[in-house]
Amino acid sequence: MTEALFLGVDGGGTRCRARLASADGRTLGEGVSGPASMRFGIQAASASILAATAQALAQASLGEEALARTFAGIGLAGTGHLGARQALESWQHPFAAAWFEGDGYLAWLGAFGGDEGGIVVCGTGSIGITYKGKTIRVGGYGFPVSDEGSGAHIGLNAIRYSLRTLDGRARPTAFAEEILERFSSDPAIVIRWSETANATDYAAFAAVVIKHAASGEPAASNLLRDAAVHIAGLAEAVLDRGAPRVALVGGLVRFIRPYIPESTGTRLTDPAADAMDGGIRLARMRHEAERT
Repeated sequence: MTEALFLGVDGGGTRCRARLASADGRTLGEGVSGPASMRFGIQAASASILAATAQALAQASLGEEALARTFAGIGLAGTGHLGARQALESWQHPFAAAWFEGDGYLAWLGAFGGDEGGIVVCGTGSIGITYKGKTIRVGGYGFPVSDEGSGAHIGLNAIRYSLRTLDGRARPTAFAEEILERFSSDPAIVIRWSETANATDYAAFAAVVIKHAASGEPAASNLLRDAAVHIAGLAEAVLDRGAPRVALVGGLVRFIRPYIPESTGTRLTDPAADAMDGGIRLARMRHEAERT
């Protein structure tokens, strides 16, 4: 009998990552593609999942035929959107079997291996999650009404700051100039762009802030410091809800962590593994449960 393979997929608002593992736990290949949030619909999400999976297969020197023996644990942002779950369950995927959860759940599963603990996701969006017999969530209601401290939140604040420099309410800075150049320094263009921009679009500007903060620009550093205060607030709230420990996870952690207030920083735990490992763990658990 051909050996089973296990796939963990972490689909966020900015990128989708996939990791393929053998039955004995060896990593065989990884891949990355574009956004996989269900905010963009099942077609966009499934295309990103399959693109990242194809890269992982190629890295493992495997062809598409291997999908028929691949069991997938897939975590996606936006699974709470109306109709998202139904769309995922109806998807005619190519895997031997697939199980779908929110990306936060897989991040938690990877961070603590299913043991008690809480996480704060710092990515395109943000949310605090812990599990004590049921899902307990803090924040994460979606940008722009929530997701404080996220990449989208940082990007929005960066654009606001940049606009204020145009009329003298804020001091011109290199990061503001770089952002304004993308809009020809015209507020009307910013306004028109904002009418259709989504969280992923705003989060793209967080990279500009991070770059200039690394060069020591105070205004950019202050935006990251503000984001860190919000992330710390989520962490403290998760701890207050009964989590015995909390870990920060997501693509922005290494940029925000240095700005986390010390009173919260000393209470943080490093995650044991990432969301892709969480997906592999989920696939193994569900596969074994169905075999028994």
